[in-house]
Amino acid sequence: MPKRFKTCLPTLLLSLLAGACQTVDSAAQGGVTFKNVGPVQTALPPESMFSVCWLPESKGAVSLVFTPTDVMFEARDGATNSTARCLREIATTAAWPQRPTSLLLHPPIKPAPGFVVLAWVKLLSSTRYGPERGLLDPAPLARSCLLTGDPRPSTRFEVSHDPGFSVKMIPEALTASERCLEAVLSATAWPSTRPFVLTFDDLTAAPGAAGETGFYEPIHASAQPPADAVAVHDALQLKQTAISACWDEARTRRAGLGGTKTFRFRVAQGSVTHAWVVTNGSDVTLPAVDYRFDACLNDVLKSTHFRTDGDAVFTWLFAARSG
Repeated sequence: MPKRFKTCLPTLLLSLLAGACQTVDSAAQGGVTFKNVGPVQTALPPESMFSVCWLPESKGAVSLVFTPTDVMFEARDGATNSTARCLREIATTAAWPQRPTSLLLHPPIKPAPGFVVLAWVKLLSSTRYGPERGLLDPAPLARSCLLTGDPRPSTRFEVSHDPGFSVKMIPEALTASERCLEAVLSATAWPSTRPFVLTFDDLTAAPGAAGETGFYEPIHASAQPPADAVAVHDALQLKQTAISACWDEARTRRAGLGGTKTFRFRVAQGSVTHAWVVTNGSDVTLPAVDYRFDACLNDVLKSTHFRTDGDAVFTWLFAARSG
């Protein structure tokens, strides 16, 4: 690798076709003030997002009392202050068509559907962060992911911030839509460290699809002969500066990101006509999963001129930063 690269920057590994083809919850009571932002207009009624705040084992009740300028809360019968603060934050941030005077809230019968959780993300993250933090409104992209093919019925996504941020898909991502959803959730600017187990079988709260997700969907045309390995390697070596820029942007948002990234792509007349993320190209290293990182690498591939045509698979190894 040329000396101009930092030690944390990607090392390139090549594999060509061989055959025919945190931020924490709002401040606690006791003299510490909340950051009040809003009111924010929402596509969903504010009360529909309250289910986000209750963990599966939650119990008790939370009372919200609305004053002209604030919302006071009281956690009762074993409900936690964390849940109460979350409920209050929604109540104070969202615009109410008709502002209530008081509400008594209990744990929901079912966990919040995935698209309700993403509506909550938009409500809070869009008022706190800029786009450099990550995806502030991930729901339209998530809906686009589903259009690439439904995930398996048992699929769930575990979002955790303990000990570090991670999105774990169970079972492991296999289909295009699953890889896409996993990457979108990994690139999302989560407004708190609250854990979630998300499913996307309920589309009641889903918005319209928007955003580019084609680089998760395989090309459906018949396979072409493999491109020349040396020519592909040489062309991508010339793009190391752009690849490093993708890596630096991703690591600025996600300090713990690292691993492999594998793209399959087709070259015709020297240009990439289609590229898509595929299953990990390494037997020993987990993939680096992040939608914005994938989109950046896809743009690099699309801007690269190759002196070869055909189908190729390329794997990058991005070293995680230690310490």
